[in-house]
Amino acid sequence: MAGFYERQESDAAKWCLRLAVITVPFLLLTILLRRSSAITIEQSFWLLAVAIAMIIASLIFGMRAVLDLWDKGYKGGRATVNGIVIGIVLLAPFGIQFLNAVEHPRLNDVATDVFDPPPFAVGGALSPATAPVYDDFFARKIVASYPQLVGRRYEAPPERVLSSVLEILGNWGWQQTAGANLPQVTAAAASSESTGEQSANDEAAGGEEPAANEELAGDEEEVLQLQDNGEGSDRVADMLIEVEARSLILKLPSRLSIRLRDENGSTLVDMRAASGWGPHDFGSNAGNITDFLEELDTLLAGLAGEH
Repeated sequence: MAGFYERQESDAAKWCLRLAVITVPFLLLTILLRRSSAITIEQSFWLLAVAIAMIIASLIFGMRAVLDLWDKGYKGGRATVNGIVIGIVLLAPFGIQFLNAVEHPRLNDVATDVFDPPPFAVGGALSPATAPVYDDFFARKIVASYPQLVGRRYEAPPERVLSSVLEILGNWGWQQTAGANLPQVTAAAASSESTGEQSANDEAAGGEEPAANEELAGDEEEVLQLQDNGEGSDRVADMLIEVEARSLILKLPSRLSIRLRDENGSTLVDMRAASGWGPHDFGSNAGNITDFLEELDTLLAGLAGEH
């Protein structure tokens, strides 16, 4: 009588697929809770650490299942392949962040002007215990790590540059949290270029001499708000805009300070970005500054220059 050998199913293959499948809703729930601010940033990081442990355990079971299939002829090849593929896909974003941590320095506060960084309007973006001191060593570290992180000079008045800055903030959804020395007529600056030219032609036809910043002409009180009354000089005070940007998936907040400085008719734009959710920003703050300045260059094409 012929015997029949029934292949045993690998328990490692079962757990490989189970852990991989369970991790998917676990990660989605963690992201959903974080995006809705139902959990804190620290809690979300702990949950992500648990998810990473589950993924690694799934891959370990997968490797054990491969050995069982190869040496002992166990069943479970499909479950093993599916579990390993899901685990690799889930682990890929964390691997990318690990590479970013290796590639970028351990910084969570960067600026285009490392010797005179733009201040934050209301306190610091980081706690006093973790806020960096922009000394010579820290400045050299930023310059060496991010040589592309430089400010911009535009041959245009600050009001003109400000209108483009506000346009980018509106398009990107970055929330403005504070500001200093901003004119209250910035809405007029956001008008189209054709409207501005038509307005200038109408005023010239009426025989009136156009002002230096006629598209933003306001009353005397608004103009005086831009004067530096700290020393009583005629230099126009720096315009400061503080905004909050959030990451795409976990909505991790970062604060950015944008400074517009008037220098003899041209405008110097410097930025500073800081994040308080950890000692390492994985290069996100420098990326936010670079992307913002590149978009500003596009809107002010022909007026940009590094300084």
